[in-house]
Amino acid sequence: MADSAIAQLHATALTARCHNAFFRQKQLKSLHDGLRQDSNTLKDALKADTRVSDVQATVEVAAALELVKEHHASIDPAKELDSEYRVANGKDAGDQTKPWGVVYIEPQQNHTPLFSTISALSAALAAGNCVALKLENNLRALPTLLRTILSQAIEADTFAIVSSTPSQESLAPCFQVLQETAVQQPTHNQLASPHTKVVAIVDRTADLASAAENLVTARFNFGGTSPYAPDLIFVNEYVKKDFLEHVLKYVNSILAEYSDYDSLNSSPKSPPHQKASLTSSALQTLQASTSWRINIVTQGAAAAVVDLSNLSALPAKSTDPIFAVSSITSLEHAISVIDEASTTGGEQLLAGYYFGTAATGKYLSQFISADLSVVNHIPYRLLLGPAAPAYHAIDIDARYTVSQFSRAAPAYIAPSALHTQLDTLLHDIPKARNPLLAKALASATEEIKEKKRAEWIAIGYFEQGILIGLGVYGVPLLACIGTGLFFGVRAGLRRFAVI
Repeated sequence: MADSAIAQLHATALTARCHNAFFRQKQLKSLHDGLRQDSNTLKDALKADTRVSDVQATVEVAAALELVKEHHASIDPAKELDSEYRVANGKDAGDQTKPWGVVYIEPQQNHTPLFSTISALSAALAAGNCVALKLENNLRALPTLLRTILSQAIEADTFAIVSSTPSQESLAPCFQVLQETAVQQPTHNQLASPHTKVVAIVDRTADLASAAENLVTARFNFGGTSPYAPDLIFVNEYVKKDFLEHVLKYVNSILAEYSDYDSLNSSPKSPPHQKASLTSSALQTLQASTSWRINIVTQGAAAAVVDLSNLSALPAKSTDPIFAVSSITSLEHAISVIDEASTTGGEQLLAGYYFGTAATGKYLSQFISADLSVVNHIPYRLLLGPAAPAYHAIDIDARYTVSQFSRAAPAYIAPSALHTQLDTLLHDIPKARNPLLAKALASATEEIKEKKRAEWIAIGYFEQGILIGLGVYGVPLLACIGTGLFFGVRAGLRRFAVI
């Protein structure tokens, strides 16, 4: 059934019906209306499926609706009409693009599933594609609700919902958005979300209160399941105690809030051990590892803080509300641990959060391989949705852009200056061609003249160290030698004069 649905979408894509700007605006307007009218029901479904708070569910619904509005506002029919007829008006269309045709979307279901679905769906529709969306048949409330809303909001011949993965033959010509399936080397027609680790580093120069607030928010919001939640926080050993005090202040407020929420929403028949299930299994896994020694700083039903010492490997990617801290003696110490783990695992970090001076952030972002580096803050919009697709520029707010769902299709009508020159060389008679060839060759074989670099650029890191060393040790030494010579010579002259 999935294969036949995709075949029907390909037939619609060939008609180019979805390319029309007004049709795309209509699709997005209808999508927004459907989601807007059932916003409260969507919020309740999110709370039931993912166990997030009312505030977090509201934030997710609002962000999804706002994203659809932004894509709708980005479509300018008049501007697109002018662009479409550039060649007819004698102008080049070197930046012209066309939709892929059919987009297959496999959204993640365990973290912000509404935003994850709508972020990819709205961008694909805004680009002018037909869409096949995978929603499995299960007992969750949101997939069932989305089946109804989306089927009514989007034109039936341009949109299909499939409950199983289509065959590779059917997917081959489709543009694919893969949020759950791990793909090591995505192809040109795949937007695959990586499932790699996130690390934070807190230097001794950091604002500890701000760092603790940002990191606790990123780790524990939305149940700690965000791909961009920090899996491990390296803290300079000199400020670790003060940093943990700030962390515990924020974590205790989360535990108190969760306790109130749980008492209002849990069933009286629930077994007493079920409340600790969010952290207990993850802590058991950490305690069983021989790659570190673990010390549990605090543990509650919805959050835990642990200290990992004697670290020989990075912990695995976590989707549990566990705040893991490890001491470092210097920035180089953290870099070496991360580099060793990256070399062993063959993958770079999904994101790195660096807290300290601006120079510290620049240094860490330069020498740590990460898809995304953020200094002295964490964009909270990152916590919504899937990981940004690998090997593409990251849009923090939207996660997917319209341009990602289009492919280049340039059209040229005006010959370039180089074309005119080559036309002269290739088509003129031999007698007239020879001087032109000689001139072209002479110009091409001219030596490249390098600009002289400023002298200060030539002084590198080690040269600076040498100069500083000379200043610290050389100047006093020369002063001592000069003083000794002065008094020695004077004493010798006096003695000679006396003799």
